[in-house]
Amino acid sequence: MTRKLGLEEALDIAMDAELKAQAFYAQAAVQTNDPKGRDLLSRLAAFEQYHYQKLSELADSLQDEGAFIDYEPRTMAQFAPGTGAGEASGTPVEELEGETAILTKAIENEKIAGERYKALVEETEDPKGKAMFRQLAQEERMHERILEDEFFSLSNEGVWGWSGLYGE
Repeated sequence: MTRKLGLEEALDIAMDAELKAQAFYAQAAVQTNDPKGRDLLSRLAAFEQYHYQKLSELADSLQDEGAFIDYEPRTMAQFAPGTGAGEASGTPVEELEGETAILTKAIENEKIAGERYKALVEETEDPKGKAMFRQLAQEERMHERILEDEFFSLSNEGVWGWSGLYGE
């Protein structure tokens, strides 16, 4: 039997997951030798930090005003690659052998995040809340597709295929 989470608890879980994802990608970017891989992973780290920031703003708004916020969608091109490292909880990057293992774990994490946001769409009645969670789910799905493409490229061609743009 699964219990239904309240919105506040669900947001706390989502914010924690976004911080962990940001740290995971930042750490993976540092450990990746290929410039295309570093670019992609550091952009994903910045994107996940943006998700955390917006969820934090939402939590504050709900607590202070009882209102959902407008969410401005982003694309990968809007995030400059960074160079920072993070300490991730969950599966440490150093325990994953090779870049395809990192991508496999990242794909799994993006799927979970997307499902979490889809569930919040269903549990939220506010139109702004539905729109925000729907967009977050779409962005996580976009990340998942990008990572799947990279996994295919690395597995079958032995190179990162990332060009810096995706569906732009």
